[in-house]
Amino acid sequence: MKSSIPSDGNRIEAIIFVEFDNQVGAKMSYQVPQNFFDERTFKSLETYFIARTLQLNDRLIVTELENLKTIGIPVRIQHSHAVQNGRQVSILDIVIVTKLAASTSPYEKILKKLISYLKIFEQENRFLSSEGMLGRIQEILDSIYHGINNYGHCSVNCSVNVIDELNVIKLSYINMLDYMRPPVIKDSDVPIVVGNLQDISAWDLSLRELYGFFDNQKPIKLLADKSRMHIRQVKKCVQSLIYYNLAAVISPIQYSNTYYVTSNIHSIMNNQATQEECIRYVRISEDKPGPSWESIFSLYETFQTGIQLKKLFMVEAPFRRNVNERRLVEYGLVKGILKRLHKFPIYKNSTDGNPPEEIEEYIQAGVLDGQHSFDDICIKLKLRLVKVQYDLESCGRYIVVIQKLGV
Repeated sequence: MKSSIPSDGNRIEAIIFVEFDNQVGAKMSYQVPQNFFDERTFKSLETYFIARTLQLNDRLIVTELENLKTIGIPVRIQHSHAVQNGRQVSILDIVIVTKLAASTSPYEKILKKLISYLKIFEQENRFLSSEGMLGRIQEILDSIYHGINNYGHCSVNCSVNVIDELNVIKLSYINMLDYMRPPVIKDSDVPIVVGNLQDISAWDLSLRELYGFFDNQKPIKLLADKSRMHIRQVKKCVQSLIYYNLAAVISPIQYSNTYYVTSNIHSIMNNQATQEECIRYVRISEDKPGPSWESIFSLYETFQTGIQLKKLFMVEAPFRRNVNERRLVEYGLVKGILKRLHKFPIYKNSTDGNPPEEIEEYIQAGVLDGQHSFDDICIKLKLRLVKVQYDLESCGRYIVVIQKLGV
């Protein structure tokens, strides 16, 4: 899983290194930012920061203080030698402070990983008990605070010798809520590959099996049929590709579809890199001149009032400009430049007898509920779009069609 940058409500407000001293008891040896907690506030919480009993050792402890929350795992580290006034046990805690509503789970994982490695490094090379290591701990906390907040990850060097890079811990902020809501993939969705999938050796067996069937035209249901994979597994594969920005999904492109241009077209007017990417994507032949960005832009402009793809093909003749009209629409949908007008039929209960035979199959399949587009109906009933359109339009008095913009 890849890391993500914490949102404003989930950022680290402060990080504190707390340890137990035989002379003064619990103390804040270092905190980032400095002076985040005053001594009075610290004293009110120190009971939760130091594991004075074995029952609290290695346990996640979360406390609430007004609009803040502290997250810590008190630990007792056994030394193989006497350190610090003859003690053979270090009692300490690394405490992360967040806003009250912040998610605890990502920081619990960070703290558990950090503390488990600190124990190992102490036993192997006396990382915590060596002279002058307090300054190194300060560097570690600084690295965590700035790295996690700004980038969602950081690398922490826990070697006694800072030049030695063997003992490096990589910490990442991973909010599982981001993984609990994968994009909903419909049977009629068409995966569009937008990244490099050539190194398939790095993928699992399902993706390797599916790879050869990607052509930016087959819907999910057809991919499952062709690859002989369960459709649920195909959807999981596509969700993984979408997560890693290697694929997107759009609705099937048909020449009878109607598309509208969006305001996003203006966002690439001054973006030369995106313009060049678009030119490469829609170009039919490398051996022919063009197209220029201006000619592509003029084609997108024809969608301002909504136009069927077949009318664009017949009137504008994009192929004469060395433009593949299908890939023009693909690129527009993936980049949010175009939106498609979808149609969702609803059956009106008849008051004068049974519905016409032409739509009985549709009613029994439960697809005339306003939740299934024409694409969904075609896939579910294995019918051609021309037939679905004819059947439903011929029974217009029984059907209401809702139109929505989407991809």
